[in-house]
Amino acid sequence: MLQGDYWTIRYQGQITRLKTSRGLHCLGCLLRHPGREFHVSELIVDLIQVPVFAEIGSAGQEESGIEVKTAHPQGPGAILDAQAKAEYKRRLQDLREDLEEAEQFNDRERAARVQEEMNSISEQLAAAAGLGGRKRQASSHAERARSAVTKRIKESINRIGAVIPVLGRHLSARIKTGYFCSYNPHPDRPVAWKF
Repeated sequence: MLQGDYWTIRYQGQITRLKTSRGLHCLGCLLRHPGREFHVSELIVDLIQVPVFAEIGSAGQEESGIEVKTAHPQGPGAILDAQAKAEYKRRLQDLREDLEEAEQFNDRERAARVQEEMNSISEQLAAAAGLGGRKRQASSHAERARSAVTKRIKESINRIGAVIPVLGRHLSARIKTGYFCSYNPHPDRPVAWKF
């Protein structure tokens, strides 16, 4: 549970308080959605507190059902404004719900289309995270994002494991990192997390 700048963590009768960090934020996101895979760009987009850059087209162009608005519509390196980032996040949430529904109805064609659009948005977000206006290749940024998110998550698991070893072991075994990150609880022993 996040209270101010500290997370209160309770597990099997043990309790600790840890100062919030980006890694704990990522862990919280994964634990809220067990079994769901998040591209690192989805995890990092909430953490970015600097302008986000992308070359995804001119202002007003429709990309994946989202109207893209830029601060400088002329030329490369245009900044995605807060509204555009919020629209991307809303669209990803809508797509997650569509994907769950398609999977429930075993509609593979629809699920594939939805997953393709989610991948496209994730790639655009990954390409959009240059710092200070520097142009980066999407693959270069995706690798940096993967490395940063993995490092932050593992550091947070180690911090938790130092005070609640059993929880640290659980998270180490059940959190998958890489370009796609997820929390995969044991199917016979699910944990009911409260936030």
